[in-house]
Amino acid sequence: MSSRSTTTRASKTAKETDSDDLSSGQELTGGTPNKVGSAHGVQGGEFADVVKHAVDGVNKRAGRDMVLAVISGLVLMGFAACSLIWFPWALVVVIAIAIGGAQVEVGQVMKKLRGISIGYVPLITGSILFALTAYASRVYPTHVPTLGLWVIAGLTVVVIMVVRLRGPVEGYLADTAHTIMLFGYPGLLAVSVVLMLAEEQGPALTFAFLLTVAATDTGGHLMGMAIGKHPVAPRISPKKSWEGLVGSVLLACASGLVTVIFLLHDAWWKGIIFALVIVVVAFLGDLVESQIKRDLGVKDMGTLIPGHGGIMDRMDSYILAAFPAWLVIMWLFPSG
Repeated sequence: MSSRSTTTRASKTAKETDSDDLSSGQELTGGTPNKVGSAHGVQGGEFADVVKHAVDGVNKRAGRDMVLAVISGLVLMGFAACSLIWFPWALVVVIAIAIGGAQVEVGQVMKKLRGISIGYVPLITGSILFALTAYASRVYPTHVPTLGLWVIAGLTVVVIMVVRLRGPVEGYLADTAHTIMLFGYPGLLAVSVVLMLAEEQGPALTFAFLLTVAATDTGGHLMGMAIGKHPVAPRISPKKSWEGLVGSVLLACASGLVTVIFLLHDAWWKGIIFALVIVVVAFLGDLVESQIKRDLGVKDMGTLIPGHGGIMDRMDSYILAAFPAWLVIMWLFPSG
């Protein structure tokens, strides 16, 4: 009797164990539990954890969401490439709008933290007109004289100073000085990209510039995150390292060589000079923007572009690099 009871209890225990195994997701093959699926589930979970940990580490070192930054960068570069191929005027309009947006971003930060009032109407109106006229004067010189640029620039400064007379005496100098500064940076400097676009090989030259600046930023980020230990300017931007600068030089030179040889069909050494100039001025552009943000006490100027911050945060390298790059283009790749 005792033996039969023991056998019955053992049988029930075995059935319960089988039932628990089935409920936990294990499969049976030929009456034998198959734990391969469960093992794969554990391995898959571990792999996801490893990937998440790696991505979090990269984001922490970079100080931003790098996945979003890469996606945003590719979308912007793709739009620029399509505009250059099919409709350059679209890129001109976007650049003009981006200049106005960047001016508003910086102006809002200045107002919030320093109480500075920017004259947005004359500033943005003058900046957009200047950008559009710059392109039109090069593409349609018989219809739009270059003198128009001087007229727009001069009138913009005059109107900025006159319009501010309606406000209080206190802060007049600070308000007008900062507004005029935003007309020059980013306004006038960024228009240099429009001037590139209007050259004989404009779309190819502009793409070479945009890609090489992007390569400068990317090479610096990757090398800096991997082995960066020696900061270049710790007081201004502690995360920018000499190792990162080497990465910028390497990737920018690769971009310069590829675009000049295969896109512009010119001598390889011109690609090296073009890239080195861009590396230097783009790096300085980063430092200038970092200094401005440190002075204002902010990390980013805005939040419009995922993974990058604001328009100014994305444009900083391009703005300061645009004018020197245009001068080098005029020298290395003269029209006619």
